[in-house]
Amino acid sequence: MNKDYSNSYLKWKRWDEQTFGNLKKNNSVYFSTEISRLKDKLPKTVKVLEIGFGNGSFLTFARTRGWDISGTEVNRELIEIAKQNGFDVYESEDLTCFSDKTFDLIVAFDVLEHIPQSVLESFIFQVKRVLKDGGFFVARFPNGDSPFGLKVQNGDMTHVTTIGSGKIFYLGAKTNMDVVFLGGRAEPIIGMTGLPLLHRIISLPIKKTLNLIIKLIFFPLNDVVFCSSELTAIYYKAAKAHHD
Repeated sequence: MNKDYSNSYLKWKRWDEQTFGNLKKNNSVYFSTEISRLKDKLPKTVKVLEIGFGNGSFLTFARTRGWDISGTEVNRELIEIAKQNGFDVYESEDLTCFSDKTFDLIVAFDVLEHIPQSVLESFIFQVKRVLKDGGFFVARFPNGDSPFGLKVQNGDMTHVTTIGSGKIFYLGAKTNMDVVFLGGRAEPIIGMTGLPLLHRIISLPIKKTLNLIIKLIFFPLNDVVFCSSELTAIYYKAAKAHHD
């Protein structure tokens, strides 16, 4: 994984001790909507891992839900801040510090694009290894199927891999995990407030119309989410899957 995550990177991202773990209402609604795509298939007692927890907003979201949440990061300062806030976190570029079949849910928001393509497949195998049978892996990343993903993909010097729908299904086939969802990042309306709500109300009908037109003209046999800057993929490790 790219190691250029110095404190200057944190300053550029505006991540610091004062803002760590802040969970704004709109972010909470967003996370709830992404997780709702699992259709209530998580157990009542959930053990969760966030890969690349960044400024800690999902850690806080998971804590408010009563989940048993752990996290990984590569920046030592973020690790120390998270520990000061009482989170179970690990400084690690991979998942070798975790035992097999540990987690019901693993999430990686804006992480896969940081991983070199040469090791991405082995990384997904690690995800599968530490997932329990019947567990889910939720990943969000810049949309490699659309020019609307370019600003996100090219807006960070540490982004090294572009990922589109083809790669997601390839990785699912290689690791023998089911892709149970692949689509644009969640854009909820209910529960949102302020300008994001107004923007969604205006933009979503336009996006849906453009997506339909683009699909009919250019991709009639494929479900390409053209008008989303980011994609969300959900992998499922079936209970009877072949373990590699």
